[in-house]
Amino acid sequence: MTDASSRGKRSRRKGKIGEQEACHILQTLFGWVCRRTQQFSGWSGGDSPDIICMQTPSLFYEVKRVNKLNVPRALLTATKQCGRKTPVLLHRPDRCTVGWMLTIRLSDLPGLVHAYQSAVDHEVETRVAVAAEALSDTAACNSQNGFTK
Repeated sequence: MTDASSRGKRSRRKGKIGEQEACHILQTLFGWVCRRTQQFSGWSGGDSPDIICMQTPSLFYEVKRVNKLNVPRALLTATKQCGRKTPVLLHRPDRCTVGWMLTIRLSDLPGLVHAYQSAVDHEVETRVAVAAEALSDTAACNSQNGFTK
């Protein structure tokens, strides 16, 4: 294997690990279900996000794990590829004690806030529906067994 091909392989592996870490951190922080796009679709042609989060479908996640990141260039790339979605740059330098960082354009803040609020609202609606179903099942069970208040 040549130096160039081994560097390319290391870079792809590092990108994969970075995307997996980003999915894990979103799962840990928010409970969101995320997955890498490339593992399901192969080469994306450059116009799909690096990860997809089921709870925030309106966000376009670009994930970078590099020593020296040109943030404006990475965000510009995400902006060009995102279509109507809100571009979000998740990044972490190697051996960085700060952890994962998120970069957006200030003009995209309302889109990020809306996506987050929609995810929270959906979670609350789901919990309320599950609780209502449980109460309904309990009431039905109690009435069948002759239990009343």
